[in-house]
Amino acid sequence: MLKKQLTKAVTKVQTMDALLDMQKKLQKLGPVPNGKDIYDYAIKFFNIIVEFQDKYAVDIETFSKTTEDAEALAKHIKNSGRDEYGWVRAQRGESVTLHNLYLGNVYGIWTNTAAAFKENKDPDVQKIIQMQLRGFIQSHREPMIKYISNVLGNNKKPDNFIVKAAVKRAAR
Repeated sequence: MLKKQLTKAVTKVQTMDALLDMQKKLQKLGPVPNGKDIYDYAIKFFNIIVEFQDKYAVDIETFSKTTEDAEALAKHIKNSGRDEYGWVRAQRGESVTLHNLYLGNVYGIWTNTAAAFKENKDPDVQKIIQMQLRGFIQSHREPMIKYISNVLGNNKKPDNFIVKAAVKRAAR
């Protein structure tokens, strides 16, 4: 029983630390750029998400004081993360690149890789795909930053020497 509680506490600490790291990285990205720079920005954005997604999960039971915010955050991570038929088709543990990020399927434009769209010379296609990408990132980045603040700010981090020692040991 004690081992199970300790494991839950360690997992909570590690998840909270990872959420804080993700929040800082999302903030550091800054606003979505214009033009073709948006493609490289998107790679950075999606890599932040999948890096968290590969190692952690936002468990609503763990963040019981903010279940609605934790649930919303978990949905944003899922929607922005890996999906074999979605935008991010990178395999678990694999970085997101222009070649495994898929865009399109909008306004009659077929789905293709971000690499193909970045090289596309048609200004109308560029405008539409960049608008799609901008809308998606903006609809996830800012809300995720807010939800992380709420989750971290309203849930206490287990803080005693036993948990700290276990976290340290788990990090090795």
